[in-house]
Amino acid sequence: MNVFNMISKFFDDEEYRKNPIPQNLSKDQFAAINIGAINAEQTEYFCDSLSTGSSVEDIKENLSDYYNITDRETALETLEWLFASGHRVYFDLIKGAVSGRETQIDGSGLDEDGIARIKEYLSNVQESLDVLIGYDFIKLKQPADLYQQSIAAWDMGRLVLVTRCCFDAGYISDEEAWHYIFNARHLSQKAYISWKDFASGYVIGRAMWSGNTMSLTGIIAITQGLLEDEESPWKQCEF
Repeated sequence: MNVFNMISKFFDDEEYRKNPIPQNLSKDQFAAINIGAINAEQTEYFCDSLSTGSSVEDIKENLSDYYNITDRETALETLEWLFASGHRVYFDLIKGAVSGRETQIDGSGLDEDGIARIKEYLSNVQESLDVLIGYDFIKLKQPADLYQQSIAAWDMGRLVLVTRCCFDAGYISDEEAWHYIFNARHLSQKAYISWKDFASGYVIGRAMWSGNTMSLTGIIAITQGLLEDEESPWKQCEF
């Protein structure tokens, strides 16, 4: 089962799955887990436990297919990459051009693959601008506002997702998992002031990665639900 690209979840009525075995998370643990709430909703993972609730077989398959994680070494390597750089390094290179503040992109130091990614991500953001503005994910409703944006949320949401999966797969300990999950929350709190700001950063990051696709529309629907539904885990905890 391709849980990382589960389109069917976008139209599923089951929301905010809870672990049937109460985990008694602290308020801080619950809030930190839900830095990955958008991803958890997309993949139908529990929103209130370190364990995802998915099968180990599915988790290992998808970690291998989508993150090239097959063991402890590759797990730690990927988790460190998400925390230290992720996709936000590319956004920081292109946001000046997208916002109109700069006319050139400094691709010095990038290899051929990096240059190709820059071109793809720039095109993806440009084609998604109308959607991002229409749904108020760009604050001032104009491309220039992108210069002040961060997509750290996109990387931190995925960091929580992948951390939980690596824990369930047995690649890392619970102590190591909480270390990365709390790091994701702390970095997010430095970059944003609210769940709304965090959501904007996540959706912009997703748009950069995927472009204006049906899956982006689904992510936006999930995000709006998390911001508005009274049963949403985001409504149950402070950012």
